Amino acid sequence: MSHDDSVSRRGFLCAGAAAAAAAAIPARAKGQDKPDLKEKEAEPEPKVEPLVLPKRKLGKTGVEVTMLGQGAGFGENQRHLTIADTMGVRYLDTAKVYLQGASERTIAEWFGKNGRRKDYFLVTKDIPHTPEEMLSMVDDRLEALKTDYIDLFFLHALGDSDHYNGLEDAKWFADKEWIKAADKIRKSGKARFVGFSTHTDPIEVRIGMLNAAAKGGWVDAIMVGADPVVIRENADFNKALDACHSAGIGLVSMKECRTQGERIGEIFPSFKEKGLSPFTAVLSAMWTDERFASVCSHMKNLEELKENATACSKFKPLTKDELAAVCDMVRGSNQTFCNACDGSCRRAAGTNADLNAVARYVNYAEVDGRIYEARKLLTDLAPEARNWSGADLAAASHACKCKLDFASIVKRAEELMA
Repeated sequence: MSHDDSVSRRGFLCAGAAAAAAAAIPARAKGQDKPDLKEKEAEPEPKVEPLVLPKRKLGKTGVEVTMLGQGAGFGENQRHLTIADTMGVRYLDTAKVYLQGASERTIAEWFGKNGRRKDYFLVTKDIPHTPEEMLSMVDDRLEALKTDYIDLFFLHALGDSDHYNGLEDAKWFADKEWIKAADKIRKSGKARFVGFSTHTDPIEVRIGMLNAAAKGGWVDAIMVGADPVVIRENADFNKALDACHSAGIGLVSMKECRTQGERIGEIFPSFKEKGLSPFTAVLSAMWTDERFASVCSHMKNLEELKENATACSKFKPLTKDELAAVCDMVRGSNQTFCNACDGSCRRAAGTNADLNAVARYVNYAEVDGRIYEARKLLTDLAPEARNWSGADLAAASHACKCKLDFASIVKRAEELMA
């Protein structure tokens, strides 16, 4: 496979991918209310070479996890999970909301067939608003996954206003009732560890939650939206990661690659010698940061799975110059949502619309293929969060930390919701 072929098939690397996906959205979104995995299951089994992936300890849990995890929100099937298993992936991340529950059901069926549950670190997520809800939701997830324990239960997308309505107040990390509920879950053996995932903006809220969790309470692990640039350029975010790492909280990264690169040719030669694509160069930059135990990657097809797993199996830390080159690539790319959002885009546009969340959901549809989920997330936003009428979108783009093209993004969001 040539470099050009490899690059063209990665959604974030193809300059025309967004336009092509946007053109296809209305027809697909209107008819796709439930995932249909039958066609994928019928494909012949490809031959892949077995791999062993390196592991790291997940904070003070003491448990070792593979440095590459499979994000399971894309329509995975039995075949994909079997190939991921052959390629050494032993970290599976799912959630109640992924594919309207089909993700958890698929994983449950796969474990039921092969009896491999104990070989895996299994993560799932839900959206409790009270300690009592967290207790009952763990039971619900056990039932859905047909297992007697979960390795890690996450509160899903903590800080998102459409999920939590105020729980971003950092004081509740030390709340006695939440601590009791988490302790009860761990002692019951229903979930070995408890934590939360977050990619919320403004980033100051994310930073506040990381710092509060680090001070003590009920959090064993955090999956956090991060990328090499925001870590390098936002000192407060970097310090918050340090605080969590020092406190023994296990860190897992997500959403580290959300670009459609246009300047790859200028820097790719420095990675080609290492056998890296621009995408796996970004993953390697995240793995070079030893604070992260694992990178949870949305590997929606065999090509991405093979590329990422091979890079992980051969991982060697990047040099300072190589890290700088990765950041240069990300900065110079057409990014599709912003890990560094501080709300300046909304303020500059004079709107209450949650522009970065809208960009993230459009990205789910166009890059990840999660069309029906993205459509639901958009339509479920509060009316003011998706009302960009009268907004100065050019000013929003100019103010955006990642220079997102909001005029194009909101147009595609409207097509997705049509």
